[in-house]
Amino acid sequence: MKNRVNYIDNLRWITVSLLVLYHTAMAYNTWGEANYIFFEEVKPIASVVTFISPWFMPLMFLLAGVASSYSLRKRGYGAFLRERLVRLGIPLLLGILVLTPILSYVADVTHNGYTGGFLNHYGIFFTRFTDLTGYDGGFTVAHLWFLAVLILISVLSVGILRLVRLSKVILGILLSVLAISTFDVRFGGKPLILYLCVYLLGYYIFSDREFVDRLSRFKWIFVLAFLAFSITNVTLFIYVQGYETLNTICNYAAFATAIPALVSLGHDHLDFRNRFTAFNAKISYTFYILHFPVVVLCQYAFWVMGMDHILGFLLTVVISYPLTFGLCYVVDVVKRRKWFETAE
Repeated sequence: MKNRVNYIDNLRWITVSLLVLYHTAMAYNTWGEANYIFFEEVKPIASVVTFISPWFMPLMFLLAGVASSYSLRKRGYGAFLRERLVRLGIPLLLGILVLTPILSYVADVTHNGYTGGFLNHYGIFFTRFTDLTGYDGGFTVAHLWFLAVLILISVLSVGILRLVRLSKVILGILLSVLAISTFDVRFGGKPLILYLCVYLLGYYIFSDREFVDRLSRFKWIFVLAFLAFSITNVTLFIYVQGYETLNTICNYAAFATAIPALVSLGHDHLDFRNRFTAFNAKISYTFYILHFPVVVLCQYAFWVMGMDHILGFLLTVVISYPLTFGLCYVVDVVKRRKWFETAE
């Protein structure tokens, strides 16, 4: 535990916990995304997604890059890659077999009127390959794409780390420019170059405690800029039309300022550990994997009951948090009793 960077752990689990709110709000988006279940367009709720979207996943990959710098020092390249493949690969495969078919089934029922049972739909899931979102009831990895991309980036980064021998200043500038310039360059619907860049920024730059110490001196400048750009981005995207160029600039700027702002806040205010934070840090990946099926099943139950949509939103958030934490606790107990083995 002495080798843990507490504020990195705390930033990760707090960021992951936002996903319950984020994915619940997706059922009310205003930009026409089907999601696994959709109720109605509600602008204030959709604003939650728009506020979080520019920086959430980049921050997750940056924090993973910071963590990898400590892991590599401890394990070396070979052991690091084996640990990544086991710790991320096994949950990815289990999630595809057990969890993502649930999301696809709910989508087929609510969007297409599918009337068969879940077990029958299980065969459809593994034979219907369309856009891979699963919104039409077809195959999807859903939110588990993060694990697959993190495995890929971990492998690529090892090769890059062995070959690249530039100074940190030059690397920091190059990676920052490349990350911002490829913010909307997507492969398979994901900005993979951006994620690789911020992962490497985490490894090379943000793992340096002296750098983060200096960065945090400008904390409130970054925080104010982050809030200003994010609020403007939400306003232009959700409530005001006709300012696409300005909206794009604010979207990019929200991402660029969020990373230093949130890391600085974490450095100054989250560098501590207690039983609660230690447990949440320990289960952060498990929480990520389990939260989405919990959210969608809650929303599906309220859809079947014909509950008022706004009340359903509030109840989904209220129920999904403790239910997901409870499931994470059960998984943690199973792991500690070694009923099955997984790498830590």
